[in-house]
Amino acid sequence: MKKFYILVKKEVKELLTPQMTVPLLAVVVVFMFIGKVAGKQAALSAKKNVPVIVLDQDNSAASKNFEAALKNSRFDVEALSNISVEDAIAKAKSENNKSLVVVPAGFERDLNSQKTVPLPTYTIMENFSFAGSRAGQSLAAAIAAINDNLSKSQILKLSQNADPASIKQPVKTDDYVIIGSNQAHVSPAVVSGYITSQTTLIPIILFLVIILASQLIATSIATEKENKTLETLLSSPVSRKALVTAKLVGAGLVALFASAVYLIGMRSYTSGLSGLMGAGVDAGGMHQAALQLGLVFCSFDYIMLGLSLFFGILVALSIALILGSFAQDAKSAQGVITPLMMLILIPYFMVMFLDLNAVSPALKYFIYAIPFSHPFLAAPNLMLHRYGNIWLGIGYMALLFVVFVYIAAKIFSSDKILTMNLNLKKKKTF
Repeated sequence: MKKFYILVKKEVKELLTPQMTVPLLAVVVVFMFIGKVAGKQAALSAKKNVPVIVLDQDNSAASKNFEAALKNSRFDVEALSNISVEDAIAKAKSENNKSLVVVPAGFERDLNSQKTVPLPTYTIMENFSFAGSRAGQSLAAAIAAINDNLSKSQILKLSQNADPASIKQPVKTDDYVIIGSNQAHVSPAVVSGYITSQTTLIPIILFLVIILASQLIATSIATEKENKTLETLLSSPVSRKALVTAKLVGAGLVALFASAVYLIGMRSYTSGLSGLMGAGVDAGGMHQAALQLGLVFCSFDYIMLGLSLFFGILVALSIALILGSFAQDAKSAQGVITPLMMLILIPYFMVMFLDLNAVSPALKYFIYAIPFSHPFLAAPNLMLHRYGNIWLGIGYMALLFVVFVYIAAKIFSSDKILTMNLNLKKKKTF
């Protein structure tokens, strides 16, 4: 056991080099910095009023009320009149103003006649970022609210006893969501948004970590072959199975460390972007609904999620260990793990975009046969309390891990490990 511990320590020390940790930490720092800047910008934008120019061509009480309604919707309104639309657009561009609304002549008359009034709205787009689109989105939301109030006023003018809400929306859904035996009075769109926000990071982190760890272990073997140190390691008084297992455990520990670091950075990044995108819901209400629906993880759920992720990483590492045996040098190690990357990409996108309950049985079994589908599905299955699916996935990955370790041990037990390669270059003939 002491020899095995020494081997694991050696593998971790070789993999956890400054060349690996410094870029990893640098990426995370960048993610955290972007998240903090984006979150701070979102907070500042939320406090500031959005500037808008209103070109009033009607100069009526109704147009003045429209301007007042915009001001109440947290807009800094600059009212203009007696100029052309082209001049108003030029003024908006010169003042770095993103929005222009034209209140046409006859605005009040048409409203009183219960006619639909076209309201030309110009949004000046100078970039396509989330922050750059905020002005147009805010203006659209404000005009929608003003339009709603105007329609209610029109309905009341037609009939004092009418209920504008019931006339505009005679049928209104009263949403309930059922998950298992739990039920909550909440919109399914809100629940879907909550689940997405809680589970999106897991496949991304797992994808990044598997690629990183696979490259590390394949490069490690290729470097040992290139530097002629693998012969010394194979001649040591340690079984080949222990050697293979030590390499996998060492790479697995490094992968778990990378997972934690990536998770911290990505959490900060996504929280900042969510504020910048304005994609928020009533946190208190959604948390209460999540409790009612059983969507909040307990300690046991986190343990099962961790097990699923860990076995997914181990399967990837065992495959990378076999593929890395074919690499001649560190440069070719990046190429030999390409099949593994393809094997990860397939379930990554299919699980993200497909409803596995609606696809054909052949496609469903094909997705389930790929071991990396199970860690991607672990979090949704936990929220739906499908614990059997998770245990089956963990068992399947554990079985594949044993099979691949056995194959790797057979390769390392043979002297062919020193000469195996995937040299696809054509031999020159003279």
